[in-house]
Amino acid sequence: MKYFGCFWDGFKNAIACILGFALGILFCALLGSCASSKHAKAELVQIDSTSVEVRVETVYVPDTVYIEIPAQTAERTTTDSTSHLETDYAESDARINPDGTLYHSLANKPQDKPVEFQKPVVTKDSVRTEIKWRTRTVTKEVERKKTWWEQTKSYGFYVMVLFLLWSYRKEVISLARKVILKV
Repeated sequence: MKYFGCFWDGFKNAIACILGFALGILFCALLGSCASSKHAKAELVQIDSTSVEVRVETVYVPDTVYIEIPAQTAERTTTDSTSHLETDYAESDARINPDGTLYHSLANKPQDKPVEFQKPVVTKDSVRTEIKWRTRTVTKEVERKKTWWEQTKSYGFYVMVLFLLWSYRKEVISLARKVILKV
């Protein structure tokens, strides 16, 4: 029977070691899964636009143009006395030649004649609008709320540890006494 008692003590120690090892692994696994996560929020805005608006407007303005009248001459001979005629555009001389004939000349004066007309004036207006927005990228880490699953895992870990401690309370207490007494 003595041999069986020693076997039983060794078996309890092995179970306690395996249980402690399993609890340690479980503790590490759950500790790693309960970390709160942070999301990085990045914002990049860049707008470049150029627009050109062209306005064409035609206005009629009264203006004066000068028309050139070419110089012309005309001659005529007749049996009459002398005469001289003049207008705004021409000049005329007439005389009796020694043989009794009349010499008559007509000459236009070289000049520019003013004529009024409606001159079209075309204006082109262009408006160029340029929009350039450049913003820098700002990365902020924002802590988010835990999801219900993450909260369940977090609370479940503590519930499971308390349940295991309660279930194996006698073994844990005796193991703790042995460790404390050996030290």
